[in-house]
Amino acid sequence: MAAAEEEYGFYADDNPEAVPYVSTWVAEDGYWRIEAYDEDGGIKLRIMHVLGDNKADVWEYSAALNQEKDALSTVPLGLHYRQDTVSSEWVETYYEDGDAVFTLNNAGMLLWNDLKEDAGKGLEFLKIGDFFGSRWMKGDIEVCFFDWYEGEYDIRLYQRGENDEIVNDAILKGAYDPATDSITAEGFFDPDDTITVTFSYDSQRNVVWTENGESTVLEYSYRTN
Repeated sequence: MAAAEEEYGFYADDNPEAVPYVSTWVAEDGYWRIEAYDEDGGIKLRIMHVLGDNKADVWEYSAALNQEKDALSTVPLGLHYRQDTVSSEWVETYYEDGDAVFTLNNAGMLLWNDLKEDAGKGLEFLKIGDFFGSRWMKGDIEVCFFDWYEGEYDIRLYQRGENDEIVNDAILKGAYDPATDSITAEGFFDPDDTITVTFSYDSQRNVVWTENGESTVLEYSYRTN
């Protein structure tokens, strides 16, 4: 949930032990993803298992730190449903009484202990930052953090013309660095003109584009297609 949303920071501001959980996480095969974001009163977690035929199984939880502050425990109930990934409509609801615990192991991987049906057994989730799925504008260039695959972000750049048509485009590839909460990606609009950009966040949770030592704060894009 990378957009600069008003609710960002509510729970983690008062509970810094929750900060490491707030991110997007992926399993090694790329078909499992957890989005954990801050909300008023706790941490919201959305787990998606991408299936074939434009379908995905989804689990949703609201969670808070336990008494020892070394895990997130769901409060009070969780959902499990199947969703059409094109229309986003629920295809089927499996249950509305789920329970789960989320912890971080010594390697910094997120573990999901599903107490309802043990769906998270054997899964370890790698932190890939809070960029996934967001769209931002740098002047007439739209930056879309399109996908994450095999250890790298797939970042699409679309240069828009006067009538909003795409007049140029590029694909940048780059890995997320958890130490700096940033992505350094490389690609090109012109095959003879390679660009290297580092994407990071400022204190207001806006994405910052840094190229050749110069930084530009991007504007959030509300475009959906």
